[in-house]
Amino acid sequence: MALLTKTINELLTDIERGRVALPDMQREFIWENTQIRDFVYSLYKNHPIGMILLWQTNPNDNVPITAIDDDTKEISNYSELVIDGQQRLTSLLLVKKGIISKGTKKKIIRLLFNPFKEEFELEIPPIKNKHEWFNVTKVIQEGPFSVINREKLRQIGWDDNKIDIALEKLSTVKDIFVGARNNVPVFTISSDMDYEEVVDIFVKINSKGTRIRTTELLLALFALKIPGEFRKDFLDYIEKLEDNGWDIDASVIIRTLVAISVKQGRLVYFKNIAGNISEKDLHNNWEITKKSLEECFKILEENLGIKNSNILPSKHVLIPLAFYISQKKDAFSEKDTKEFILWFLLASFWGRYTGPTESRLEEDIKLISENKNLSNLFHLLKNQVGRLLIDEEKFAGKSKNSKLLLYVVARNEGAEDWWKGHKVTTSDYEEHHIIPQSLLKKAEYEYSLIDDVGNIAFLTEKANRKISNTQPEKYLSEIDPEKLKKQFVTLDKNLWKIENYEDFLNHRRQIIIEKINDYLKSLEIGKYI
Repeated sequence: MALLTKTINELLTDIERGRVALPDMQREFIWENTQIRDFVYSLYKNHPIGMILLWQTNPNDNVPITAIDDDTKEISNYSELVIDGQQRLTSLLLVKKGIISKGTKKKIIRLLFNPFKEEFELEIPPIKNKHEWFNVTKVIQEGPFSVINREKLRQIGWDDNKIDIALEKLSTVKDIFVGARNNVPVFTISSDMDYEEVVDIFVKINSKGTRIRTTELLLALFALKIPGEFRKDFLDYIEKLEDNGWDIDASVIIRTLVAISVKQGRLVYFKNIAGNISEKDLHNNWEITKKSLEECFKILEENLGIKNSNILPSKHVLIPLAFYISQKKDAFSEKDTKEFILWFLLASFWGRYTGPTESRLEEDIKLISENKNLSNLFHLLKNQVGRLLIDEEKFAGKSKNSKLLLYVVARNEGAEDWWKGHKVTTSDYEEHHIIPQSLLKKAEYEYSLIDDVGNIAFLTEKANRKISNTQPEKYLSEIDPEKLKKQFVTLDKNLWKIENYEDFLNHRRQIIIEKINDYLKSLEIGKYI
């Protein structure tokens, strides 16, 4: 495994000579030409464009591959596969060549550059024949001195100084692609690298400031070892979840699949799937994974009104819950549902999966696998944090963990928008500062107090803008008192005054915490405390 830098010229040369290829299951090229234009501009300005991830291939792997610049071209001398960077490298090749083949389709770009404005634009009629706009592909292939006809340009009024400026800027553009101007970090993984060693090295690299997402690496490695149809289905599923409001990281879904497939909680155990699992078993486990996650979302929506991932402090809590669902052979009882919701809320609030995520997931998956229930997990959590009921010390502040519980109990009380009257849901709510931020800043309260969860209510975006920075004594007086009570806002107008803000916070926090613990008791938390 090595981290080095290569010029764009070196990378493109390796691709054109067939030394670097794509795994056949990589996503199709989808960047629009406008995105490519902006990407080239970033290179021209010497902005960083991220790391390229390559995998040294082992001839015994027999990984199906395709050429990056022409997927109809046969190549046999490749030594590395692109794991991350396909879009960027394909874009660069397209600009250099002007056209590339993707199956029966041709991808074409006509990118122009104005050396005086130092701007890139796609070819359109108003600028197509303008003398100050030059075709970038021609500049790369033929060179600036070939595309600039000095005599012709003199005839239309260009002096030598203007021509020299154009030559200089065009040479800079050419050097991006065929010179040594732009360096790109390239991370190469050796073919015999152990998966756990990969993770260990990546953690060390990340700690030194070079950000690589280990989970995305493992997804890429996973894709190298499994059928291409799975990768497509996997990406389609992520897109489907996003369309439905569930922005779930790829690592969470893979961890869930690993748990269901091998009953292990550590991400690196996917090697047991990638190398050994049959296509049939992979398909079956993948279907169970999707079904289990969908059941999680259904339980959260039906019981807590959570319709998307926006309010979740951590998505890792879904992994043991989905695994739990996959292990149950009978239908969910009322007791099972209460236990599910209780674990979701407590694990989210107390941060069960922050810190040593791997070891805690491993521990929890093992217990669920052995007992087919969640009961023992509560004892682990209590040992971790010392208590399960919510207290002010942990609840105070602006953490997303606390806001989740506030939302749940407010919804349980029947919280409504203060003007429109409809029920608050995660689909359309916006966090609203009851005592307006601007007024508190003016009164020089600390930011930690201004954004405290005790000052948050859930309203629609439109209502939030309507209130803006109105004095709380004025606008709160105009709201139905019952609607205020459903979001735990005191009716004591003296506490609405800016000078009494800290008393307002303390009073509201106490009400909220009492409501939360009452709600947790209804879920039978008493069995575990």
